[in-house]
Amino acid sequence: MTLGHPAPEPLADTLPDGELLVATRPVGTTPRPYAFPAVRRLRVAGGEIVAAHLPGRALAWAGLVLEAGALHEPAGLEGLARVTGGLLDEGTAHYTADAFALAVEGLGARWTWAHDWETQGVGVDIPVAELPRGVALLAEAVRRPAFTDDDVERFLADVAGSLKHTWAQPGTRGQEAYRRRLFGEESRYGRLLDGSPASNAAVTADDIRAFHARRMTAPGTLLVAADLDAVDLAALGEEVFAGADGPDDRAEAPPAVEDPSHVRVFVVDRPDAVQSVLRIGHTGPPRSTPDLVAIDLFTEVLGGSFTSRLNHTLREVKGYTYGAGAGFAHGRRVGTFTVASSVHTEVTADAVADALDEVRRMHESGVTDEEFTAARAHVLGSMPIRLQTPRGIGARLREAVVHGLPDDHVTREYAEIAAAEPADANRAARAHLRPDALTVVVEGDAARVVPDLEAKGFDVRRDAP
Repeated sequence: MTLGHPAPEPLADTLPDGELLVATRPVGTTPRPYAFPAVRRLRVAGGEIVAAHLPGRALAWAGLVLEAGALHEPAGLEGLARVTGGLLDEGTAHYTADAFALAVEGLGARWTWAHDWETQGVGVDIPVAELPRGVALLAEAVRRPAFTDDDVERFLADVAGSLKHTWAQPGTRGQEAYRRRLFGEESRYGRLLDGSPASNAAVTADDIRAFHARRMTAPGTLLVAADLDAVDLAALGEEVFAGADGPDDRAEAPPAVEDPSHVRVFVVDRPDAVQSVLRIGHTGPPRSTPDLVAIDLFTEVLGGSFTSRLNHTLREVKGYTYGAGAGFAHGRRVGTFTVASSVHTEVTADAVADALDEVRRMHESGVTDEEFTAARAHVLGSMPIRLQTPRGIGARLREAVVHGLPDDHVTREYAEIAAAEPADANRAARAHLRPDALTVVVEGDAARVVPDLEAKGFDVRRDAP
């Protein structure tokens, strides 16, 4: 689904046998309106159901959202929310881990799980005819997890192995340092979502049981994306919400931090590294910002696609990297703007300077009409693709619940994208990019990159946790 462009010249090529192949690119048309499926809301047994009607669909998705994200973790146990949620399908009151997996598979279903700073949720992709049985399994996992010592020990060992591998890879320590510098040493936002090897090693089976009892016994919100004419929503709600009466209050927001007064560069030493991992950015607005669409459009031009300015400059023109990009992540309370890349060690300082120049150029000059037209066409064309499955619809239902958005927020968003103009993107770039308050984190060989960065005039500091 693309916006219209003038018809290009035909493309010609010669086939191996000498025949001439002439191809004309298709011409885009005016995008058709998009309407998100009708949403129904229902309160049952102390909980709320938010459901999207997908008439005639043979497949469905159902999920439960709980206020049980990383901001609810006790200090020193970062990663507790992740391991608690990850253990839900690893054994329940009535199923061993293997038996539960077989029960899900026997329904032709797929178990899904996700978590963030505020919430976490579990769900099932499943044939609509099996939805009641699938929701019963979901309720079994969330309401009656076993958390046996053996299951917890095995799962934590797997997590420890995974984290050891992750933290040995380039980029993880740099990302942790980046968040710490953006949000402060004491903020939960200042550490990685899944914690560190040390914080996960401190988690015990009792901690997991206590976190579940404290944060995952609330009714929560049941999400359903299905042919609702074939579904008894009230019965599904009774299955999930029966006996659920735990607290569902939101986490306290970590204190806000002030912008730095100038560009700061922190170097995380990785001796003898042949590449430097770059993270450059600042805090950003929450998901509720009225500038969401305009931000997404200028960010698409700056760093959101392979043809973006950052990728063109750092990869195609300068040859510093295999790829570079940038984007805003919008949370419930706060967001981030981040430029990310990995570059050859010897060009680290040049790459940082060029990336900062592109951010400043976007802030000061905005997008061209041609860039904007291509970006808007790409966003409009790709958005409906992500809404083709029940799970894709369910993800936007979850977004509405987590961020308090209206039921038709997707329909409105699409219409706003279609109506947007370059001036909208340029205004948002001036409002939400702060090129003089950027934090730069370089994970690389400090002995080689620090002198080059200082020679460029940057305020360089060695990062120490």
